[in-house]
Amino acid sequence: MLDGESIPLPSCRVSSLNLGWGLDAQSCDDDDPIEISERGMFMRSRWHFEIGTRLAVSFVSEPDRPGARRLTAEGIVVWCERCKSDPCGFESTVLFLELPDELKQSLRELSYRLATARG
Repeated sequence: MLDGESIPLPSCRVSSLNLGWGLDAQSCDDDDPIEISERGMFMRSRWHFEIGTRLAVSFVSEPDRPGARRLTAEGIVVWCERCKSDPCGFESTVLFLELPDELKQSLRELSYRLATARG
């Protein structure tokens, strides 16, 4: 599912993650490790998920910039462990379910921008 217009993301930073269709949200710092591909994502968050939990995950890119949009994908948690460096946080891997081609392309673009920004 793709929310917003079909335009390139203006930023190489994910500013927030939203779960459960926006019922819970978390701002992302520049150093938050978020890895995204068209198949899934790795994230660090304050949430602990049971393996098999089905999620709707939205990525918001710089909401204060013109043309910003939200990408929303559904997935299943396949791994979740407490962070060693942050006792209040968890690291999770989410495998995306079947996605439309347009959303896959948008996730590829976001993944490329994030990787390029990290150097």
